[in-house]
Amino acid sequence: MLRRLLIIFGYFCLVLALIVFTVVLVAYGKDYTYDFAAHKIIQEGHVIVESVPNGVLISADHKQLKKKTPYQAAYTVGAHTFSLAKDGFWPWSKVLDVVAGRVTLADYVILVPKKPVQTAFDTKSVIVAQTISRDHHHVAYITGGPDPALYTLDLGSRKPVRLYTPKSATPTDPAEVLHDVAWSDDASHLLIVSDVGGQPVHRLASAEGGEPTNLTQVYGFDLTGLRFSGSNWQQLYWISPDGLRRLDVNARTVSGVLADKVSEFWPEPDVILYVQQTDLGRSLWSIDNSGKRQELIQALVESDAYAVAQSQYNGEDVLVVVPSKTQVATLYTGIYGDTPVSKVIARGMTGATFSPDGHFLALTSPSVTRVYDLERSTIEQSFVLYSFASTLDASTTLTWFDDSHLLTVRNGELTFSDFDGTNSVDLGKDYGSIPGSSTWDGRFVVMYQAETAGVKIAELQIRQ
Repeated sequence: MLRRLLIIFGYFCLVLALIVFTVVLVAYGKDYTYDFAAHKIIQEGHVIVESVPNGVLISADHKQLKKKTPYQAAYTVGAHTFSLAKDGFWPWSKVLDVVAGRVTLADYVILVPKKPVQTAFDTKSVIVAQTISRDHHHVAYITGGPDPALYTLDLGSRKPVRLYTPKSATPTDPAEVLHDVAWSDDASHLLIVSDVGGQPVHRLASAEGGEPTNLTQVYGFDLTGLRFSGSNWQQLYWISPDGLRRLDVNARTVSGVLADKVSEFWPEPDVILYVQQTDLGRSLWSIDNSGKRQELIQALVESDAYAVAQSQYNGEDVLVVVPSKTQVATLYTGIYGDTPVSKVIARGMTGATFSPDGHFLALTSPSVTRVYDLERSTIEQSFVLYSFASTLDASTTLTWFDDSHLLTVRNGELTFSDFDGTNSVDLGKDYGSIPGSSTWDGRFVVMYQAETAGVKIAELQIRQ
């Protein structure tokens, strides 16, 4: 009998030990630990730091660790400073807020080389305009001076191609002057804007070459403000004196008025957003490729112009509107549903652009950039807004290098920085306040540098 009781007791102790071990293991996995100073169990947060290049020694709270990236460990709740340093690279440092039971992930760390490898593509006396395709694989630029032309550049082959030369003056016609160029969404075509004797001319060119189509001549309209659809290069939109219209290259037709009293419009991948004057004031609408219209914002603040940007984050449509008159940035969520929600997130702003993944929203003004964190603001039910100085004028737009890094112009220098403005690195003198852009593989920055002979178009290797 005693032996049976001892066996049962042994099994009971084993089961109890397994339960305790499991509880301890789960608690450890959830970063629970015992605080001997406070004599209580506390929950910590988990920090993960990854970097490019990897294998970099890391410091935590100004103490050098014998650990290299990728690095992970539990930390007490609160602010902790993490730093990375490697010979030949600019150091990186940031204060990360550790939250109990959550993972604080810094997987975006890029250590920028102090002497990045530079590859020059071309040098021209004057660059009039430039643009990069949506896939960041193709660049187009217009040159001025004694040899004006439109060039394209495949960032894979790295060889400039002279795509179009403006028409020279004849006894009956003045010379053509190139002004602007834009890529279609799929990078198959370009829209060339020029001037002939004070009259605007719009041409559609294939990226493969050949003589562009003179849309102005073919359709007989003043196409000022013509822009590609966000999803179909054969459809282009503009605001005629009667209202918003669509030009269909494939069908060789021009639509009737899609909406009257339209002051501005913005092509998005699936819809066109536009501002319309109604009896109640100005309102924001969308129209899809089938012609279906939807009123998104019934009463906009009266303004001469608006900065509008749209994106998706966590499967939800998000939209920001900044009237030039009030400079108040308002963020809208659920905009295509029955119960949209709006909230003011910043003041004194003039422009807006979302990061490629929709996680961050950069709001700009001539002197300051503010970046709104959609994820942290949603989780914590508060505004997480990073602010830092930047130099942007009317001809300059901030650009995203990737989902977590920015390219801005500060005091004439092209600057690479984290999304919150920290760890900024000057990449060199910038030409004409052009902020530069990333290549399709996220490894290089394409930039325009002022040279004695003119403007050099080059790429810098940022990511190893």
